[in-house]
Amino acid sequence: MNKEEVLGRFQRLGKVLMTPVLILPIAGILVGLGNAFTSKSLIAVAPWLGTIVPKMIFTLCKVSGNVVMNNIPAIFAICVAYGFARSEKATAALCGFLGYMTMNTVMGTFLTTLGVIDPAHLATGQSAILGVTTLDTGVIGGLAVGALVAWLHNRYYKIELPPVLSIFNGTRFIPAVTIFSCTLLGLVMSFVFPPIQGALGMLSEFIRSAGALGGFVYGSAERLLLPFGLHHFVYLPFMFTSLGGTATIDGVDLTGAVNIYNGILNSASTPFDIEVSRFVMNGKVIFAMFGLTGAALAFWRTALPENKKKVGALMIAVVIPCFFMGITEPIEYSFLFIAPILYVFHAIMAGLAYALTYLLNFNVAGSAAFGGPFLSMVFNGIMGADKGSNWMVILVLGPVYFAAYYFFFKTVILKKQLKTPGREDLSDEEGAADAPASDEAISEVIPKIIEAVGGADNIKSADACFTRLRLQLSDESIVADDGVFTRELGANGIVHVSGGVQIVYGNKAGLYATQMREALERE
Repeated sequence: MNKEEVLGRFQRLGKVLMTPVLILPIAGILVGLGNAFTSKSLIAVAPWLGTIVPKMIFTLCKVSGNVVMNNIPAIFAICVAYGFARSEKATAALCGFLGYMTMNTVMGTFLTTLGVIDPAHLATGQSAILGVTTLDTGVIGGLAVGALVAWLHNRYYKIELPPVLSIFNGTRFIPAVTIFSCTLLGLVMSFVFPPIQGALGMLSEFIRSAGALGGFVYGSAERLLLPFGLHHFVYLPFMFTSLGGTATIDGVDLTGAVNIYNGILNSASTPFDIEVSRFVMNGKVIFAMFGLTGAALAFWRTALPENKKKVGALMIAVVIPCFFMGITEPIEYSFLFIAPILYVFHAIMAGLAYALTYLLNFNVAGSAAFGGPFLSMVFNGIMGADKGSNWMVILVLGPVYFAAYYFFFKTVILKKQLKTPGREDLSDEEGAADAPASDEAISEVIPKIIEAVGGADNIKSADACFTRLRLQLSDESIVADDGVFTRELGANGIVHVSGGVQIVYGNKAGLYATQMREALERE
């Protein structure tokens, strides 16, 4: 596989994952509202929030949003299997979920039998996933299952077995081979993942003892491991075990950074301690409230003119949970797989935020356990100034981070022509519009498009991006002249690419793709 094919696969992965990414903003807002308005700090200021009705409303917000946030790996497994399947996509999606649960059940049963997992006393990295106690492999587990199922599906969905096994011909073979293959994957992961967890434990010891350098590693590693779902191995040990410190506050023995920080908040005389604050995500206040907001502005400013309105709405939706509640995944997943170079910069800046807040003694927690960055800034930072919160540090670091993210993201996006949200390689499509030039309904145009590209048998797949109907073709030489598409079929342009064509229909491209697949009976 050459460089272009690898790049193409990653670009397609980014597009496939755009569907779950677009689900994350509303889930993040719901979880953020729930966490913020049920936090002890806010209830102490507004006791009415602790009464039955508001408490129930915000608790329901939190649990409904967590349906998505807690099951991202399963959603990714389904979407990757569906997105990469050539045909019979419903079967692929079902098998994505079936394979994910098979892997988790096998890992959980196998490791519980060996005594590695004790269901009554789960260690870091072990959890109950959809009712199954197992290793938490995070997003990497979901992506691995999705890729495996897609490969199996594309290889075997048209299989013809001997007569005695003919009941399993075609797509009926896919669930069977999925269960078998994901059973093996679960056994492999049972051996592969524990050493990875052990290595992360050693990393935690280094972070605790290395001061500002440890803070940099803490922040960078936590962000770099997020795509693989392993980031909780970085912060959880510090939050809830002795790695995060032990202290006696007002006669109460406390262990773990979260418990100690809470003890400081509830104490009338105990000042903040940076050795505790560093492990309750004080650096996140800087990059979540300001850095990623600058990145969102860069995405909007660099979006193509016809996509600015759509991208603007998306960015507002992802910035709200990020700025107010510290839920960064919605915006991070919008560019992680599409532009990894931007994510590496983000991870480095996150590490630098933790190092700087350590050196400047910034004691404002950014964890959702304290209402997220914004509410923590108000109730723990500004209102806790007399305890040494040093909240005014953000007046300097905040604007610096906003500007750094904005200018770096904008410069790199434009220089490298990255396909971040709202950007497609549309150099020759500046006049792309929402509606076709023709007055015909989309359903009437679809058969003519099929005929113009060489007929149904010549179309291998039909998909869409923001503005293009993307067709993979068996023979590109029989496609009609470009003028047929622009003059007669309402297109704003047509781009010839290796293996097919991309016909520009503006923001209705998705509708064209859907109706074409229906006409071709491909779904």
